[in-house]
Amino acid sequence: MAKESQKNKNTGARSRQRPALALLLVVLIAAAFFIMSDVPFVKSARDSLMQKLGYEAVDQQSGNENGGSGSSGGKTAEWDITADIDPAALPEYNGNYYVKVSGGIPVFPDDVYERAGLIKDGDEWKTKGNLFGTVDSNKLTAYEYYGSLDDMGRCTYAYGLLGEETMPQDGQERGDISSVHPSGWAKAQNWERCHLIAWALSAENANPSNLVTGTHYLNYDSMRPLEEEVEHYIWNTGNHVLYYVKPWFSGDELVARGVQMTAWSVEDKGEGISFNVYCFNVTPGAEIDYRTGIVTTEEQAAQDARVYVINTRSGVFHYPTCDGVKEMSEHNKKTVTATRTELTSQGYTPCGACEP
Repeated sequence: MAKESQKNKNTGARSRQRPALALLLVVLIAAAFFIMSDVPFVKSARDSLMQKLGYEAVDQQSGNENGGSGSSGGKTAEWDITADIDPAALPEYNGNYYVKVSGGIPVFPDDVYERAGLIKDGDEWKTKGNLFGTVDSNKLTAYEYYGSLDDMGRCTYAYGLLGEETMPQDGQERGDISSVHPSGWAKAQNWERCHLIAWALSAENANPSNLVTGTHYLNYDSMRPLEEEVEHYIWNTGNHVLYYVKPWFSGDELVARGVQMTAWSVEDKGEGISFNVYCFNVTPGAEIDYRTGIVTTEEQAAQDARVYVINTRSGVFHYPTCDGVKEMSEHNKKTVTATRTELTSQGYTPCGACEP
C-alpha cells in the first residue's frame, strides 16, 4: 500500500511539472520571437521597451564628427536628394578638395539599403533574422544601380552595395572609354572622363550613365583618394560598402559644378568607412564656363587681342596658321581681331587641333 501511495505521489508530481515545463517553453519561444521578429508591431513594442530600459535610439546627427561608429540612420522613402545641397546655392570652392555634407554623416534613401538586403530595425539596419541590428555578410546582395541621363543628357546618380563581387576580377583590364562624350565635353580643354563609381570598384567602362566631364583636380586629387580608401578597405576586410555618388549641376549648365560622394561600411556600421562630401569640379587658377565646357587659364585670360579665323558655320575659331583654316570654305571664313575671352563669351569654341 505504501509503495502504491508513493507511486501515486510521484505520478502526481510529474503531472504537475508538465504544465510548468510547457509554460516555460511557451515563454522562451515568445521571448525569442519578441527579440528576433521583424513584424512591424513587434519591432515597435521592442523599441519602446528598450527605450524604457535606457537604451535610447542614437540621433543620426549626433555621430562622430569624423565618421566612425555613430548610427548611419536613413531617411524615409520620400527622402529628397536636393535637401542636402541646394542646387541654387552650391558650395563655393574654398581651396580644399571637398567640403562635408550633413556634417560628413552618410545619409541614403531607404531603397539603397533595401536593394542590398537590409531591413529596418528601429533606427538601425540589419540583415533579416539577425539580432539587434547585426549584419550577416552572407545575406547581403552586392549590386550597382545607375540612374538614367536627364533630358539634357546629364548624368543623374549612381549607387550600390560595393564589395569584392562588384570589383574587377584578377587579370581583368580596364577598357577604353574614349567613345563616351559626357555632357559639356569640349575638345582641347584638358577635360577627363570621371567615373561616378570608379572602375576599381565597379568594373564599369564606357557607361554613359557613369561618366561625367571633370577636371584632373576633381578626378585625381579629390575623388581618387576617397575611392582608393574604399577599395583598400574592401580588399583588406572582405566587407561591403554602401555607396552613393551624385553630380550637381547649376541650372541648365552641362558641366557639373561638383560631385557628392557618400559611403558607409555595412558590417562594422561605419567604423571602417564613413563620409559624405561634396568634391569641387574646378581647376585652381582657371575659369570654367560650366555651360559650354570652355576652360580659360589665367595666362589665356591675360592675352592681348590678336588675329583669329572663325568658321562661321561651325562656330570654331583658329590660329591663322592652323590646317583647319586651309581646309575651310572661303564662304565660312571670318577673320577677326579679338581676345580669346571675348570670342568664348560670344559662344565661339576654340579649335581642338591648334588650341588657341
